[in-house]
Amino acid sequence: MPELDFITIRGFKSIANCEKLKLAPINVVIGPNGSGKSNFIEVFSFLHAIREGMLQNYVGKAGGADRVLHFGAKNTPEMFFHISFEDGLNQYDITLEPTDDDELIPTDETCYFWVKSQYPHPYATGVARTGKEAGISQSGQGRVATYVRKHLAKWRLYHVHDTSRSSPMKKTCDLNDNDFLRPDGSNLAAFLFYLQEEYPVEYGLIRKAVQRVAPFFEDFRLKPSKLNEDKIRLEWKHAGSDAYFDASSFSDGTLRFIALATLLLQPDWYRPSVILIDEPELGLHPYAITMFASLVRQVSHETQVILSTQSPLLLDHFEPEDVLVADRVNGATTFTRLEVERLEEWLEEYSLGQLWEKNELGGRPGGHA
Repeated sequence: MPELDFITIRGFKSIANCEKLKLAPINVVIGPNGSGKSNFIEVFSFLHAIREGMLQNYVGKAGGADRVLHFGAKNTPEMFFHISFEDGLNQYDITLEPTDDDELIPTDETCYFWVKSQYPHPYATGVARTGKEAGISQSGQGRVATYVRKHLAKWRLYHVHDTSRSSPMKKTCDLNDNDFLRPDGSNLAAFLFYLQEEYPVEYGLIRKAVQRVAPFFEDFRLKPSKLNEDKIRLEWKHAGSDAYFDASSFSDGTLRFIALATLLLQPDWYRPSVILIDEPELGLHPYAITMFASLVRQVSHETQVILSTQSPLLLDHFEPEDVLVADRVNGATTFTRLEVERLEEWLEEYSLGQLWEKNELGGRPGGHA
């Protein structure tokens, strides 16, 4: 059973109205540039910020409420979300409205608990706002709110695109920064060192996955710095040689794949219950894309995965029911899940990626106004 059953989104950026969108164990969002794929992924980042008490910080960084509301506050007087977890056992909704200071504040929050086999309707309890932040960001709001808070804390959006000289994955990090793999991979070395020491089986799987994508790679060289034992940097050994290198010697695609493999192959009790990734294929070799897709399918039995992509090759590795098509219709993002029955005859001759390129799935440029 996937962690998230469905989500309703109204008034967030390009998403004017998305009602009870059902979410599967794997959700691959496709569509042209500007269709709203990234905005859909960003919804979860926004909800996470609400849960963490960072609503005002998020809105401020985005440029104010007018930039977050669909076509601004004049067009969209309020924003609304409703999410359901574990077949409706817990649910949460929140309404937010803009202020004269271009802020967003919660005006209504409700948490739900529903054992469907025992009760005809869910038990609903309101949550009181704390200043300008959502009430769900504070502990002690009651038993149902506590369950919802736990759900909201268990997903994480990953951006491991930065492989520049200043990439956080290439820098020295704190040795003990290993509670979880950070969304930008900035503690990759520390997290891998922790897995090497405490979870050798999972560490071995990560190492083998990297070797399949980069045959020249033998193993990581993970040791605290001699000059400061509280710090560590990502280093690795070349196959058939005593030479070792730091992370800057990896190609961009190899470094990204290492971060993605670590994310997906870490022990399942450390993995987020929902993993969100925006365009994971960037910079990856075709074989690395194939490996990544295989890992996604492997972990989706325990971990829900939501990702956006522009890669027909990546799409080829999934089933029609895994795919959500984003289109822009009259200025607003719409989502449609592919129907297996409609595509059966097509799939006898073409792959999903080929059908997308032929514009048989939608989600291609120029489809709508």
